[in-house]
This record gives sequence, C-alpha cells and structure tokens, in this order.
Amino acid sequence: MLQGTKRTRLTTRASVHLDMVRGAAALAVLVGHVRGLLFLPYHELPRGGVATSALYALTSLGHQAVIVFFVLSGFFIVSSVADAFEGLRWSWRAYLVNRVVRLSLVLAPALVLTLVVDRLGMAIAASAEFYRRPLAYFFAVPPGSLDTARNFFGNLFYLQGILVRPFGSNDPLWSLSYEFWYYLLFPLALCAWLKRRRPAMSTFYLLLAVSVVLFVGETIALYFLLWLLGGAIAYSFRRRRTPLRVPYAGAWAAVPFAAALAASVDHVLSSAFLMDSVVALGFAVWMYTLVHGADRPVPQGYARAARFFAGFSYTLYATHFPLLFLFRARIVRNDVWTPDWLHILCGLAIVVVTVVIAWGIAQLTEARTAAVRQKAMSLLTRGAPVV
Repeated sequence: MLQGTKRTRLTTRASVHLDMVRGAAALAVLVGHVRGLLFLPYHELPRGGVATSALYALTSLGHQAVIVFFVLSGFFIVSSVADAFEGLRWSWRAYLVNRVVRLSLVLAPALVLTLVVDRLGMAIAASAEFYRRPLAYFFAVPPGSLDTARNFFGNLFYLQGILVRPFGSNDPLWSLSYEFWYYLLFPLALCAWLKRRRPAMSTFYLLLAVSVVLFVGETIALYFLLWLLGGAIAYSFRRRRTPLRVPYAGAWAAVPFAAALAASVDHVLSSAFLMDSVVALGFAVWMYTLVHGADRPVPQGYARAARFFAGFSYTLYATHFPLLFLFRARIVRNDVWTPDWLHILCGLAIVVVTVVIAWGIAQLTEARTAAVRQKAMSLLTRGAPVV
C-alpha cells in the first residue's frame, strides 16, 4: 500500500509559505495579463533601460505561475489521496464530489461572468470590434467567435483544450481541464498499482487510466509529469522524519528556482515543455525545503496576508481576464500604454480593482466550498468520508 502523509503534516510555517505562493502565483498571472493587454510589447518600446527591462521581466511570469500551480496541486491532491488510502477511508464518490465542488463552484460562475461581460463588450459599439478580430499574443481567432454554447458547456465539463476552446475571452480557463483530468488520472493509476486490488480490478483501473491519457492527448498527458513532481514531495514525507538541518536551505534552493524563471523569460530552450519542466523542477526543489524545514514562527501580518490572498486565488485566476479584456476593448483599444509612471499607476489601480472584484465573487463561491461540499455529500450519501 502507498504510505500516506498522515503522520507528518505541514508545519504552520510551511503552510503559510505555500499559501503565500498560491496567492503570489495568482497575482503574477493577473499582473502579467494587465501588462500584456494594456502596455506596449517590450520589443516595440521606443527605448529600453534597466528599470524597464526588470519591470517587463517581473510581469512576464504568468505562465510560469500556472506551472507552479500544477506542482502545488500535485502535492495537495497526492497527500489527500494517500492519506485516504492509508486510513482505509478511500471513497470514489466522496473524492469526486469534493474535487468537482472545488473546481466547479468557481468555474460555473466564472463562465457566466465571461458570458455577461463579453456580451456587454460586444453590445457596445466602441468595443465590439475588439471581440470580432484576433488579438496578437492572445487570440489567434476572434474571441467573440468562442462565445458559443458548445464552448460554454465544454468548459463546464473540463473539455477545453481537448474537444473545445476556452470559452469566450476567458483564455486562462485552459489550465482547469488539466487539473480536472489529473484529479482523475492519479487515483486511477494508484488503484491499478495497489497490490491489494484483485487482478481484474487492477486491469480495469489500468485500462481507465490509459483511456484518460489517450483522451486528453499528448500535451496534457506530458504535463501530468510536472504535476507529479508535487506528488513526489508529498510522498517524501514518509522518507524524511526530521526537519532539514541545512542553514538557510530555503534561501539556497530559491537561487536555482530564480535562475529557472529568468531562463524561461529569455526562452533559452526552444521546447516549451522542457522550459516548463525546468521551472517546475526548480520550484519543486525550493518547495521541498519549505515543507521539510523546521517550524519557526512567522510574522502575523505575513500569515494573515498569505491566508487572505490564498483564500480567493482560484477565483482571481478564473475571473480576471474577461474584465481586463473589456477594459482594453472599451477604454484602451489600439492606444496601448507606454510604461511611464502615470500609466504604471493606472495599471496598479486596475490590479487593485480586479482583486477587489475577485474577492467579492469569492465570498459567494470559493469561501463557501466546505459548506457546499458537506451539503452535496449529505444529499448523495450518509456518513461517507470526506477526502
């Protein structure tokens, strides 16, 4: 049997740091899209400079933040599944209810928000044209053409990137199908591997896992390997029972991660998957030092900020882009901004407003995840374990 992580839980320090990583990753995606949508591309700037180069590099980490999300997701899901198997509490019904509620409680409102915001943008004469044409670096086809019932329901059932395109202008939804199918693929593979399963059942689960891999396609299947890096860290809890004793291990491990981020911004590798693998591995090494480090007090202000941003990071990721795209189509249009102080302050104001909107939406969705899970479980079964 796979040994779980029940005996070695995250320390308070590690939990706070990982919450901050989640929040920072969501903010990195938002800031990257604000800069990408509203400001001139770097190669079109009239002049460069160290400060401008640094600004554009720091706001070019949105995709890398998604890779960080994958590794974090692998860590938490593998931890949860392993604990359930070790404690003989595994239930497919409970697991699927919890995972679907976690994803869909945010995704469904995000799709409705996208529908409303996109239709509003297309109804306004001054912005409608932006929805009817491709946009360099973002949309190879007009985003208005993606506002279809097929894409809406395909996204609702996590088929974006497989059978449909991300719905409307909300292109960041591409990653949610990756997450959903990884949630299925890992326990299927685990059930096939466990020795206590009957050969017929192991074969059945193996065939299901292979079917999922074939269905999702090569790209999603490849990125499952990066997701599993987080799972490997979760499994490492069983191997290591004492904290790391290397002084400043987290600081040292952050250096190769920072180098991987810098290399990815410069696109030093021609293969996107290999470059993303370097980022994932760099983050995994750093994350290993965080979760295995000694528990030490963290400043209360830092802990509160980490909990706050992590609490609506998923909602922020799933809802921000249609709002930004409407602003670009309605206000900025073709007159994208140069990175002077006035426009940088305007960009920061847009970031703040978008964060506030996402936080408000999260109070009705993401913040109610536990309550909705319990309600769903009570409707489906009595006394089933919550994974």
